[in-house]
Amino acid sequence: MENKKFTDKEIEILKRIADNPIFKNFVSLPEYVNKVPPSLQEIAKKVCDYYEIDKLDFFSHRRNKILTLARRDYCHLAKKHTRHSTFLIGLGLGKDHSTVCHHLKLPPTHIDRIEIE
Repeated sequence: MENKKFTDKEIEILKRIADNPIFKNFVSLPEYVNKVPPSLQEIAKKVCDYYEIDKLDFFSHRRNKILTLARRDYCHLAKKHTRHSTFLIGLGLGKDHSTVCHHLKLPPTHIDRIEIE
């Protein structure tokens, strides 16, 4: 393609358009970043690291307080950062979807402190 130069008349028209008050307060759109959502395994690892628990304990059937709080945060983070259904989140947790629904009814404990990219 060859470089086409603007005529004086076209430059004048472009200047008038640029001086229009509509364009004075124009705010540019933020740049779109193509982010891949984290996987359920990544979320589980982050939650286990935050609570300093072993993954085997996290996926076990034990119901002590720290494990249930960690699982609750896992469910909230998985629902927030992925498009997975409660059924798939439950499969990732090794639990039933009704367990995930129960966790989602309760308020999260520390999801604002767990860093998910």
